[in-house]
Amino acid sequence: MIESLKQRCELFVVNREIMKNNFKWDNSMLYPLCASLYAANGLEVDAIKIKKCKEIIKKKTGMFSYFRGTTFLALATMLSLEENPEDKFEKIFDVYNQLKKKFHTTTFLTVAAFVVVKMVEPCEYDRVITKAKDIYIKMKKEHPILTSSEDCGFAVMFAVSDLSVHRAINEIEKCYSLLSGKFFSSNAVQALSHTLALAEDSAEVKCNKTMDIYNLLKEKNCKYGTGMELATLGVIALATDNVEQVVNDIVEVNEYLQSNKGFGALGTGKSLRIMYAGILVANEYSNKFIIQTMNTTVINSLTSILIAQQVAIAAAVGASAAAASSGS
Repeated sequence: MIESLKQRCELFVVNREIMKNNFKWDNSMLYPLCASLYAANGLEVDAIKIKKCKEIIKKKTGMFSYFRGTTFLALATMLSLEENPEDKFEKIFDVYNQLKKKFHTTTFLTVAAFVVVKMVEPCEYDRVITKAKDIYIKMKKEHPILTSSEDCGFAVMFAVSDLSVHRAINEIEKCYSLLSGKFFSSNAVQALSHTLALAEDSAEVKCNKTMDIYNLLKEKNCKYGTGMELATLGVIALATDNVEQVVNDIVEVNEYLQSNKGFGALGTGKSLRIMYAGILVANEYSNKFIIQTMNTTVINSLTSILIAQQVAIAAAVGASAAAASSGS
């Protein structure tokens, strides 16, 4: 394992322990997610800032608000990484209320509001939200049974991108068609298709690379989860063209995590552990990509990667919640 990736893994493990020690009454399935958010920025978790951000959210929202639901700790963690979290949350809450006028309220809409505020200028909020609704309507038309409230978040992420409504839907359907039947859950395949559609490569290239990564991991006894974790496999596919290297890195990171307390069968569990190994590796590759490239085309690609990483956050929340539910 290269030194920079090893340091990222060590930081991730330290961060998870900090989360565990400071947020005992929160959903423990979100500890690694929050740890990865800080590790992605090369930072050790600041528990004091996260607690302050939880109070900021509480101050603005009611007891039964979705902001205090499944995503509460994750949102507080994301907010704590901002320079002015109180002002940022004011904007997030306002955008969330605007989104509620177009969509049914859902946990994933809170993450979507964060994405809009993070990546869009205030003067563009209305346009992006309207575009998101248009995309969602067309998603629903293509897959009336599969498309549900959780896909509102994906629609917002597409609206933030430079993809036109027509191209977004076209790319999603191409990817879905190519991946359909490869995995048991059609809903997970749809989420993966959403992630892959954000990249500029052809649907064939993106899907083939994703399946190559999945199959090679399986051969190495490191089978990737096929539930909501599957969406994050698309993030990994977007982060690199070197399939063999990325697979070897994920296997090594998974082995490293497994050797640490809290990442075994009684902790994070195998499927989520491998997912986080993939996220850590994807962050490593994405950061290198940022450092090494500067031209306009690459900047557009990086925007897609950043959006895809927000997809990973939404997928991680969903996978963690599902795992917690099945274990209760």
